[in-house]
Amino acid sequence: MPEQSSVLDGSGTVELPREWWGDVLRSVAVGDRRIVVEDAGGHRFVLMSESRYRALEAARAQAPVPSSVTLTAREREVLQLVGQGCPGSVVAERLGLAANTVAQHLAAVRRKYGVNSSAAACVAARADGHIA
Repeated sequence: MPEQSSVLDGSGTVELPREWWGDVLRSVAVGDRRIVVEDAGGHRFVLMSESRYRALEAARAQAPVPSSVTLTAREREVLQLVGQGCPGSVVAERLGLAANTVAQHLAAVRRKYGVNSSAAACVAARADGHIA
């Protein structure tokens, strides 16, 4: 093991003398600290307490499984424009629709994704590859 090792913390890279590692790892184990270690190949590893790791695993297990959402071509068109920052009235004008129709398309998309905002629906649709 080298005389000193580099560890990334919230403010950047910190050089640690070899003899400090015992104290650093004890502070990780009790949950006082989380450390990101980077190897020579640029791969990062996170050291954290087991209790923190178990909490993250529990949260991941409870997270909803992404479902495959199917959007109509019109819903994708409307969402694409909303995702570009167009308000509903502009979307309606550009697509030759009534403002209420645009609102209904957005409501349908929000319902399909199980979100409360059109912005969140845009994020989800981008992640699914439905819009650019």
